Amino acid sequence: MSNERMELNRAAFLAGSVAAIGAGLTERAVASASAGGVPASSQPSGERLLGRLMAGNKRFVDNDFPDQSRMAIKREMLEDSQAPFAAILGCADSRVIPNFIFVQGLGDLFVARVAGNFPDDLVTASLEYAVEHLGTRLVMVLGHQNCGAVKAVYSAIKDGTTLPPHLSTIQHLMAPGITQVVKSGGSLLDATEVNVRVAMKELKTDSPTLSSAAESGRITIVGGVYLLHTGAVKLLE
Repeated sequence: MSNERMELNRAAFLAGSVAAIGAGLTERAVASASAGGVPASSQPSGERLLGRLMAGNKRFVDNDFPDQSRMAIKREMLEDSQAPFAAILGCADSRVIPNFIFVQGLGDLFVARVAGNFPDDLVTASLEYAVEHLGTRLVMVLGHQNCGAVKAVYSAIKDGTTLPPHLSTIQHLMAPGITQVVKSGGSLLDATEVNVRVAMKELKTDSPTLSSAAESGRITIVGGVYLLHTGAVKLLE
């Protein structure tokens, strides 16, 4: 592609193609493309970014999907850099796809998916990368209704058994939080919510990078549970 055509595409993109391609570049990325960067003081707050994420989820629930015809332009814009506004730690479940659930496009979300949406060292390092190197300012731990990993760990604790390798690794990580739910007779959905809360706490306490960023207000860490029957994400306090 010629330089002239690329510049025309860039101008068209910045002039009004954001809505047409889904969620468009984040405010930070658009400003970076046009002004060479964004001062920290002018970056959107975690609350505002969460609002953007949840507005996308409402579109998903309402079956309101944008036109994707200009995706090629955005793909070209993202060839050399990315600036995802949110990082999602979600489950590997095939029904829970963050970019669909929140109606976000290329370059908008940095997603780490693992059964049970609980962080180990590699997942935590991935989220640290998003925050430190990509400028991500919102981190969400996203559990979901009818999670197979939660159900497996719940049942193993209730029956006093151990899951086979390598599933026992997941049980080891998730059991401390879920055990109390089992003892109190809580439901699987209760266990799912507790698992999200414990995962959030783990990110805040086990990672000095994420902890300091959260304490300084540079990032916001939130939790949510995706409800399969409605498509809505329930935010946890």
